[in-house]
Order: sequence, then structure tokens, then C-alpha cells
Amino acid sequence: MVANYVIGAALTEATWHRFADPEARAAARAHVAANAGAYPTLDASGHLDGARWDDDVLFEEGLNGILLAAARAGGTVSKLVLRNPTEF
Repeated sequence: MVANYVIGAALTEATWHRFADPEARAAARAHVAANAGAYPTLDASGHLDGARWDDDVLFEEGLNGILLAAARAGGTVSKLVLRNPTEF
């Protein structure tokens, strides 16, 4: 699960940085907002809102969520939190 998350995050970030087209990102953000019912998690997370989330913070928050869920499910995780989740 962690490997898939890291690969997906890296591909997403590399794609946005490679094309660096603010209009494309704005169009994707507008599409998600207009179809919030189809994309409730993306809409609520603000994932495409560069003003709201720095790429590093977004990655850390997602990883924290995965690690905390694994710990709650009984997984063994040596270091759960990269940042204090109450900071956000």
C-alpha cells in the first residue's frame, strides 16, 4: 500500500511539474468542483488547489493517513506520524 501511494504521488507530482500548465490544473480543479458528487474525496481534500496545499505537505498528510490506518488495523508501524496531524 505504501509503495503504491509513493509511486502514485511521484507520478502525479512529476506530471504536474513537467507540464507546468496552470490552466490545466485550474481546469482539473474546476472539473472536480463541478462534479463533487463523483469526486468527493478529491473535492474535500483540495488536492488540486496549489494555494491550499504544498506538494510536500499533501504527500505527508496522505502518508500519515495510510500509516495511521495501518496501525488502527493492527499493523506494525515503527514511526506513525511525520508531522503532528493536529497542526493542520
